[in-house]
Amino acid sequence: MRCKSLIIWLAAAALAGCSGKGSSGSSSIGGEKPLVVFSQANSQDPWRQVFDAEIKQAAAEAGAEIQFEMVEAHGDAETQISQVESFLVKKPKVLLISPHSESLTPVCEKAFDQGIPIVLLDRGIDSQKYTTRIAGDNVQIGRDAAKYIAQKLGGKGTVVVIQGVQAATATTERENGAMEVWKKDFPGIKTVGDQHCDYQRVKAHDWMVSFLQTNPQFDAVYAHNDEMAIGAAMAMQEKGIKGKIVVGVDACQLEVMNKIKSGELTATFLYPHPARKGIEVALQILKGETQFPKLITLPTQLIDATNVDQFIADHPNLSK
Repeated sequence: MRCKSLIIWLAAAALAGCSGKGSSGSSSIGGEKPLVVFSQANSQDPWRQVFDAEIKQAAAEAGAEIQFEMVEAHGDAETQISQVESFLVKKPKVLLISPHSESLTPVCEKAFDQGIPIVLLDRGIDSQKYTTRIAGDNVQIGRDAAKYIAQKLGGKGTVVVIQGVQAATATTERENGAMEVWKKDFPGIKTVGDQHCDYQRVKAHDWMVSFLQTNPQFDAVYAHNDEMAIGAAMAMQEKGIKGKIVVGVDACQLEVMNKIKSGELTATFLYPHPARKGIEVALQILKGETQFPKLITLPTQLIDATNVDQFIADHPNLSK
C-alpha cells in the first residue's frame, strides 16, 4: 500500500513539475513564458553576424520574461517563408523578422492578420501590415555617401556603383538616396556598373575583376556595404589600380577600420544594428503597449581617416 501511495505521489509530482514549467520554465499563464521568435534572412555577412550575437545577448538578458527562438534562412527567400510559416503554427506573441526581400510580404501579412505583432528589423516589406520597423535610415545613408564622394571628387567624376540584394529595401533605399543627390546637386557625377552583388565580398570582387578588363575610366566606388567595398578594392589592388575613392556601408568590422587607416578604403557609414531595440520593443508589446511609429530610425555616422581611431575606441565589440 505504501508502495502504491509512493508511486501515486511521484506521478503527481512529475505532472506538477511538467505543468508548472511548461516548455519554457515560466510563471506566466499556463506556466509558459510568452514566445518571441526571430526570423533572420541570413547570417553570412559580418554585419548580420554581429546582429545575431546582439539579439541573442539581448534575448538572454530578457530570459526571465520571454521564451526566444531564432532561425536563419541562409539568404533564401523561399526558405525564410517556410520558416515563418512554421513559426506561425506555434502562435508566437511577437514575430521579429529581418526579411530577405519584399517577397516576404504575403507571409508577414498573414501573420499580422492572425493578430501577431510584426517587428521588422532592418529591411522592410511591401505592405503596411506590420507593427513597426526598426532600421537605420538607408536613404539618408545613400545621400550622405553620395555627397561625401562628390565632394571628394570636386563635384565631377565617374562612380562605379555596386548594389546589394535586388528588391531588398536596403538596396533600393541606398541607391535612391545616392542618385537623388547626384542628379539634383552634382550633375557632374556620372555612374556606371550598378551591378547587384548581393552584399557579398566574393561576388563584388569577381564582378569588379571582369569590369576592369575593359579598362574603364572611373574615379570612385560606392558599394552598398563594406564587404562589397572590400571585394572591389581587392580587385583593384590585384590590377595595380590605386588612388580611387572607395566607400562602403556598415562599419561593423575591425578589418574595415584597418583598411581605412591603410588607405585601401576611403570611408564607411555606420549602419546601426536593430537587435537590442527589437527585443526592447517586443517586451513593450508584451506589456500591452500598442502605439509605435511605423519607423524607428537609428542614427548613422561617417567614418574616415579623420575619426577612425576614435570610432575603434568607442566600439570595442567590432567584428574581427
